Amino acid sequence: MAVIAACVCARSGSAASAPTEYQLKAAFLMNFAKFTDWPAHSFKTPQSPINICVIGDDPFKADLDDTVRGQTAGNRGLAVRRISQLQPGDNCHILFVGLNERERFERILGALKNHACLTVGEEMEFAQAGGMINLLVEDRKIRFEVSLDVAEKAGLKISSRLLKLAKTVRDRRKN
Repeated sequence: MAVIAACVCARSGSAASAPTEYQLKAAFLMNFAKFTDWPAHSFKTPQSPINICVIGDDPFKADLDDTVRGQTAGNRGLAVRRISQLQPGDNCHILFVGLNERERFERILGALKNHACLTVGEEMEFAQAGGMINLLVEDRKIRFEVSLDVAEKAGLKISSRLLKLAKTVRDRRKN
C-alpha cells in the first residue's frame, strides 16, 4: 500500500498535497495491471496494451490517464478507455465499475463471467456478486478485497505479492 501511495505522490509533483481518493484508486488500478497475468489469447498482438476500461461516468477524470501515462506492465503499455456499455470486442483487460453503476453492476458482471477481464468495483456487494477486486475506503485508507476463485476461473493469475496486500482474499473453493 505504501508503494502505491508513494507512486501517486511522486507523479502529482507536490509532496504537500495529499492524493485524492481517485488518484489513489488510479494507482491501485495501475498496480493491479502490474501484478496480474492474462492469458496470451486475451491480447490481439504481443504488443497490444493492457486496456483499463471505465464503464459509465468516470470518477477519475484525468487522474487515471495521468497515472498510467508512460507506465508498463511486463512488456505491455497501459491504455485507458471509457465505455458507456459493454460491447463485443471492447477488449477490456481491467474494467472499473464505479459507484454510479450500482444499478447494473450485477448485469455487467454476469456478461463478463469467465472472461479474462479483471473486474474492479467499489460497491460493498461487488465481490459477493461475482466481482474480482473490490476497493474499500476504511479509516480514510484505500483497501481491497480479492475473489481469487472468480479471477482464476476467468484465467487470470494474480500475484501472491498483490494478494499479501489485500484485506481479504476470498476463495470459495476452500469453503
